[in-house]
Amino acid sequence: MSLVIGIDIGTSSTKTLLLNEEGQVITSASASYQISTPRTGWVEQEADEWWQAVCSTVRQIVHHLESDQSPFSTSDIKGVSLSGQMNGAVFVDTDGYPLRSAILWLDQRSQKQCDQANERASHLLRDRALHVLNPINTLAKVLWLKENQPDLYAQVHHVLLPKDWVRFKLTGTFQAEVTDGSVTAVLDLYTRNWSGDILEALGIEENLFPEVVESSTITGRITKHVAAETGLRVGTPVCAGGGDMACMAIGSSIVKPGIVSVGIGTAGHVLTYAETVDDAAFNQLWPMCHAIPGKYFWLGCSYTGGASLTWFRDQFGDSFTELIETAQNAPVGSDGLFFMPWFQGTATPCPDANARAGWVGMTLHHTKAHMIRALMEGVVFDLRHSLECFKQLNLPISEIYIGEGGSRSELWRQMQADIFGQQLRILEVEDASALGAAIIAGVGVGVFDDFESACDLTVALGQTICSNTELIEKYERYYQRYCGLYPSLKNWFST
Repeated sequence: MSLVIGIDIGTSSTKTLLLNEEGQVITSASASYQISTPRTGWVEQEADEWWQAVCSTVRQIVHHLESDQSPFSTSDIKGVSLSGQMNGAVFVDTDGYPLRSAILWLDQRSQKQCDQANERASHLLRDRALHVLNPINTLAKVLWLKENQPDLYAQVHHVLLPKDWVRFKLTGTFQAEVTDGSVTAVLDLYTRNWSGDILEALGIEENLFPEVVESSTITGRITKHVAAETGLRVGTPVCAGGGDMACMAIGSSIVKPGIVSVGIGTAGHVLTYAETVDDAAFNQLWPMCHAIPGKYFWLGCSYTGGASLTWFRDQFGDSFTELIETAQNAPVGSDGLFFMPWFQGTATPCPDANARAGWVGMTLHHTKAHMIRALMEGVVFDLRHSLECFKQLNLPISEIYIGEGGSRSELWRQMQADIFGQQLRILEVEDASALGAAIIAGVGVGVFDDFESACDLTVALGQTICSNTELIEKYERYYQRYCGLYPSLKNWFST
């Protein structure tokens, strides 16, 4: 029996799973870590914490294989691949050692550098990368480092995305790959390679970014040192993998037209398959290279979708279960109370690093239940914005699959069905990005023939959530009011 491992280096935890050739998840493990916010708008992590989490979770997988109850062994593991939080920046020296804390995708410190770059190279960013440079992009973090920490910048050998640094730790080789590269604002989406024109225009050395490869490429093998740390066998192939959204697309079976995946985790997302990309939704959606060579997908995002409810829990002390039970005491539409889930700015379709979260429309009548329900509704309203952009692109939406934390709450599931106005299917796998990474490994080492057949074998769908016609009509009125919030507050946010 052939096995593959998928590892997802997320923002709050690393999740690792073991998949067999029949598409069954054998076991999984996770390890959490913290983010650091040393200043307002700054969001960082220590890369070594990812590595310790990877070693810990892989050791748990290996321990399971070595138990008396397991019919498998580590020799059955034919390949490993990685998924990772996108748009981070790990600045490393020639030995791959991080020169400073990693700057994460949520970081907002580089708006000045973005403004300058957009003035100097806006046509190149649009024509090659299909981007307006935003603080989320890795390129913005490079420009910030060059201006603000020039001595450190002079020591940088490569800037690596989080999972690419972890893959370096596994194999000792430096590579990047196309899906993660897609949203750095450096990749030419048409050639699927770094844009020398963009880098030259902004004064960035072209070799700062390592060789870019397709997701299923075998980039190296487990080293002797790593084998000792993890229990994996020396020489086990390691595939390039993908950004967490690209891996989630694979793990959600977004491998053909008509299927949309919606997830509410730390961020919220909507994504769908595309044969090609262009600038039709420029600065509204994020076009990305798919893990399937030559294919693409569109991504809509709410930076702090699920993180909004986590923030509320952390501030007011209730569990998620208690919060959602409380929210059920408020009516649909929260009696006119609205929440904007923009703690770290807006993403799509109105990108604005200055936008901020908050409730609007509060009266003495409103209660804690209204506040929680409005928060949950606001996250789904924000995601519907991007669904509407899919429709404007004439992308088919025949089925919607939902996953991550937002699919485990009955109330949040029903909100999505009613606000989107369409029935939903629940993805049974909880870790779609880790599953997608495992499928990439399986395709890369030949355990699976191709992505579509692998997803048919692996991705399981559960309960169908039907929308309520009466509630669709009510939510449509509230959604239209919600759409007016950002245009009304845009100028206020910028002052």
